[in-house]
Amino acid sequence: MKIALYIILILAVIGGGVYAWFYFSKNDTQAGPAAKLPSVSSSSSLPSPSYSIADTFPKTETISIGTGNGSIEVKNFYKTLVDTEEGSIIMADNENYQISYERSTSVFYIHFRNDAVSQSQAEADLLNVLGISQQDACKLNVLVFQPGKTNGAKLSFCTNR
Repeated sequence: MKIALYIILILAVIGGGVYAWFYFSKNDTQAGPAAKLPSVSSSSSLPSPSYSIADTFPKTETISIGTGNGSIEVKNFYKTLVDTEEGSIIMADNENYQISYERSTSVFYIHFRNDAVSQSQAEADLLNVLGISQQDACKLNVLVFQPGKTNGAKLSFCTNR
């Protein structure tokens, strides 16, 4: 039993010595906040993609938007978009309102920046951009957001709001 204890003690001392040797022999590297990472050459960086998000947009004159009541053919608003933002297509943007389309949910949004502008003006702009009638617009999922009013309202000319 005493011999086993001595062997364990000797192995522990040898193991501690080996650990200390490796720990203290690495004096040429720094640790902590002062450590410097090796520089990465620009030649090893990933190549930039050879396409833009606009390459994924439809190129036809009209596109089909799915609704709960079937599909509606609209003018291809991707061709005249103002900007893109986190999966949304900004179709119209001025000091009074912004009209956008969320690709993943097929929802159109009208966001008013102030309550002085008439809702019908923005709705007419939406109809013009899409090239559709009021009746077809009521089939689309359109949400209207105005300051000081109920958010997520429907188009003013739709009877089943």
